[in-house]
Amino acid sequence: MRVTGTRPVTRGNPTNLLISTLQGLTSAAQAPFVSVAEFLGLETQQFWGSNIILVKNLTPSKLSSLAATPGDFIIRKQHTAYVDSIVEGHEFQTLNSTQNPSWGIARIRASDAWAVTNGTGIVVGIIDTGVNVGHEALAGGYAGAWSDPWYGTDGPTDTHGHGTHCAGTILGRANGIGVAPGATWVACRGLNDQAGAVETTLTHCAEWMLGANPRPHIVSNSWVYSSGVNWYNPQIAAWRNAGITPVFVLGNAGPACGTAQSPGDQENVISFGATTDTDAVASFSSRGPTPHGQIKPDFSAPGILIVSAGTGSDNYVSMSGTSMATLHAAGAVALIRAANPDWSFEQTWDSLNAGAAAPPMTNTDRVCGLPFFPSDFPNYTFGFGRIDVAASLGV
Repeated sequence: MRVTGTRPVTRGNPTNLLISTLQGLTSAAQAPFVSVAEFLGLETQQFWGSNIILVKNLTPSKLSSLAATPGDFIIRKQHTAYVDSIVEGHEFQTLNSTQNPSWGIARIRASDAWAVTNGTGIVVGIIDTGVNVGHEALAGGYAGAWSDPWYGTDGPTDTHGHGTHCAGTILGRANGIGVAPGATWVACRGLNDQAGAVETTLTHCAEWMLGANPRPHIVSNSWVYSSGVNWYNPQIAAWRNAGITPVFVLGNAGPACGTAQSPGDQENVISFGATTDTDAVASFSSRGPTPHGQIKPDFSAPGILIVSAGTGSDNYVSMSGTSMATLHAAGAVALIRAANPDWSFEQTWDSLNAGAAAPPMTNTDRVCGLPFFPSDFPNYTFGFGRIDVAASLGV
């Protein structure tokens, strides 16, 4: 595992004190189990962000011995996650250099918001398949921190391309593809070259984001697992306690109701559905309500045929999905946080809500229910509306 740009834990900083506290508590709690595992000749990897221990090479007899350890714990297989299905469109080689913003950026009025800020001073963390640091739109925004629990690479790479597409839409600096082109990025390869992930890689990335140098203000997550599952909540809670805004995709399991996927269906994150260039909800966009009856998505954003950076030095690829919507939203949050650097999660959410547009609803949009009937908004299709970051910033 290769880690660059890691911040040393020092006294005084509230987030560093949080890390120290979590490390101390989990170390004490995990010690008896680690001791037994070592006695049994088992290899372990400890995580303080969620108080879990990865135990490798278990046999039935060793599992039985480990399970007999006194204490309150659960032994289970680790969870998995993945990038939801992606709809890919055309590839372009070197777009024109007019810097005209893409349709999604124009629709959320990010270019109008640039009169206030373009995101300068904000760091966005990206947990995905990696980032192509050599792309013309991304090289200048790299803040120098990278971790790769899968392949141990020295610096950012991305064979798959999804993570690069994500970074480009959030903050790309060429050809008008980035919502917040003044922001910078750090990244952790939580998903492998096949766009799959396991609990330990995603937990490693969650912990790494807390100690990264520079530490991100926002972490963008365009990956999912099954619905109504909360195993990543401790990691998210640590981000929230550190002042990091967690942004998540809701999934491409629509148009059926109740298809919101985790972690986006959890109440401690901001999650997003996808809209078209006519402000309709994309057919694939997951809908609420959540298994607990909550309104999700929180908001919606453009997610159809979004052009962003590719795996070459100057190529561009179009993709569709709620991932693409989440990237517009992560960029919007970067603009909001740049204008209001001390804002909390709740203040950021309220700002998105205050500026959200209410596109015309169809009867199909109403099928999943209207929680405040007869009012159309909020609802389980658009959430509280389609984001308008300029309106959120009072432009």
